[in-house]
Amino acid sequence: MAGTRLEASRKGPLLYGTFAQERGVHSFSLDLLDDIDRFLDLIDDERDIRAAIVTARGKVFNLGTDKTQIESGLRDFVQFRRYLDRFNDTMDRLERAPVPTIAAVNGLTRAGGIEIVLACDVTVIAKSARIGDVHSAQFAIPAGGSTQRLPRRIGLPRAKDLIWSGRFLDAAEAVEWGLCHALADDDALLQTAEALAATYIDKPRQCLFESKSLINRSVTMAPADGIELEKQQFLHYVQNYPYVRDAFEAFQASRKPAEARA
Repeated sequence: MAGTRLEASRKGPLLYGTFAQERGVHSFSLDLLDDIDRFLDLIDDERDIRAAIVTARGKVFNLGTDKTQIESGLRDFVQFRRYLDRFNDTMDRLERAPVPTIAAVNGLTRAGGIEIVLACDVTVIAKSARIGDVHSAQFAIPAGGSTQRLPRRIGLPRAKDLIWSGRFLDAAEAVEWGLCHALADDDALLQTAEALAATYIDKPRQCLFESKSLINRSVTMAPADGIELEKQQFLHYVQNYPYVRDAFEAFQASRKPAEARA
C-alpha cells in the first residue's frame, strides 16, 4: 500500500473511514482524495447509513498534503491549481454529506488534517493529540479551507491567532476553543465517537439532513432569510415524510414512534 489510503468499513448504521498506510505518516494525495470520494459515494448510495466517523491508525491523524505533491506543484502551478481545486471540491462534498460526520482525532493533526476536521460536523479528540493549522510555520498560507471554516468554528480572533502563530493546540485547549466537540481518553476515542453518534442515529436520515443543510447555510444568510428558508423547508418536510405525524402522535401517547428509514 503506497501512501495513505482511506479504508471504509461498516458497523451497523455507522460508516467508518480510517486513514491507513504501511509506512510513514498520513498525508493527502490524489489517491486519498479518490478514496474519500468513494467513501462519500457509499454514504449517498446506502440509505441505511445514519452517521460517518473519520479517524486514523497510529499516532498521527493527518499532516496535510504529501510532500511529493507539494514539490511537483511548486514546479508546475497549473497542476498545483488542479490539485487544490480537487482537494477543496472533496472537502466541500464532505461538508455537505447527508449524514452527521464525526472526526475522531487520534493524534497529531495539521494543515490538510485540520481542514478535513473542519469539513466534518463535530470532532472528538484524544487527550494526547495536538491540532493546528501550522501553514505559517512554513511561511505558507492555507489553501484548503482553513481561512473560511476556522473562523466560523472558533471565531475571528482565535482563528487569526491559530493561523498566524502556526502553533498547535493541545486536546484540552482545542475543546475549550470550540475547535473540537469532546475530549476522550486515548483508549476510548472510538467508543466516545460512537456514543456521540448514537445520539444522532436514532433519528430518520432525512431529518438529520434537513437540519444539517439549514445549519450549514445559516452562516451565509441573513437571519430573516434563513428563518424564511427554515419555514419553507419544514413545511415541505412534514408534508412529504409521514413518519413525522406518527412521531408526534407517539409522543402524545408516550410510546415509541415507528422506525423511520428515510
